[in-house]
Amino acid sequence: MEFYVNPYDGVPVYLQIIQLVRNGVALGTLHAGEQLPTVRELAVKLAVNPNTVAKAYRDLEREGMVETVSGKGTFVREGRIGVETERLEHMVEMLVVEARNAGLTIDDLIVRLEKRKRISAKEHDQGGSS
Repeated sequence: MEFYVNPYDGVPVYLQIIQLVRNGVALGTLHAGEQLPTVRELAVKLAVNPNTVAKAYRDLEREGMVETVSGKGTFVREGRIGVETERLEHMVEMLVVEARNAGLTIDDLIVRLEKRKRISAKEHDQGGSS
C-alpha cells in the first residue's frame, strides 16, 4: 500500500495516517498480518517527524487495528477484517444516499465504480497503487 499525506489540508498528519490504514484495511489493500512500514521508514517517506507516525501507530494499536511486536514491527491485526467490512458497508450506504441526493441512480454509481475498478486494475498492472 502506498502511504501519502497532505500537510496542507488542515487535517493533522497523524490522523491522515490513521485514516490511510483504516481505509487500506476496509478496501483490502492492507491485509490481516501485513507489516506496516517502520516508524522511521514512514517518517522519512512522508517527510514528517517520527513522533507523528508513532502517535498514529499508537492510536491504531489502542483501537485494535494494528499490533506492535517488539523487535519485529507493526502489523495489521487479525480479526479486524469483519469490523472493517461492516464499516465499509455503512460507507456504501452513505454513498448511495449522497448519490440519490445528487440525482444519481445506483446504476450511475455502478458505472462509476466499474470505471474506478478499471483504473485500479491498470495502476496495479503498472506497479502503481490506488
